[in-house]
Amino acid sequence: MLTRMYSSKGNQFKQVTEIYLFINPIGSACYQAEKGLLDFIESSENKIHFHFIPVHNFKTFSDYMKAKKLPKSDLELRNKHFYQIYEACLAYAAASMQGKKKGRLFLMGLQEAITVDKQPFSKKLLHDTATKCNLDLEMFFEDKQSEFAKAAFEADQKVAREMHVLSNPSCVIFNDQSSNHGILIEEDISFDTLKLLCNETNNNLPATFLNGIEKKNSFYVL
Repeated sequence: MLTRMYSSKGNQFKQVTEIYLFINPIGSACYQAEKGLLDFIESSENKIHFHFIPVHNFKTFSDYMKAKKLPKSDLELRNKHFYQIYEACLAYAAASMQGKKKGRLFLMGLQEAITVDKQPFSKKLLHDTATKCNLDLEMFFEDKQSEFAKAAFEADQKVAREMHVLSNPSCVIFNDQSSNHGILIEEDISFDTLKLLCNETNNNLPATFLNGIEKKNSFYVL
């Protein structure tokens, strides 16, 4: 939720915005959305709390298969890719246990290797990416297999369901100062879109925008 912070003298000095970006840990569109969000945060004068949350279910996986133009009838191929995304989610959770910043670096390094450099997903790729991010390798692979990583994954899926996230990338922005409404973006998650929605002069949304969960272009109100 977007709030305002005050100094001890009561002078207003900072806005705080909460942003949740729901991603596929090996998705190219998600990689671009993450870069757009980080660029926006870097340019913003306001305080922004943000979270990268992996989402992996049958709906998002079917969308992934369709986007990659992979045959749905090949059960072995489907299982292979489904398992790889799940493994990437656990790997991201394990990397994040060594610090959120290292977790983000690992996530984006893995995505870049897969989507830009066209490297196949493998244990070696996880090892190489973790090494580049200066992770403790023994701890990383141990944490990846832990019940804690699996519990973190399930907690992320619960957050996605509660925020009505059905695709990735998706972004939820809490920027209504007078209520608990959040804006869900399912398309065009870019620097310009984020700037428009988070700009202080655009905090007051039209009344028609607040009637339930109504689609308006690529925006929904929760």
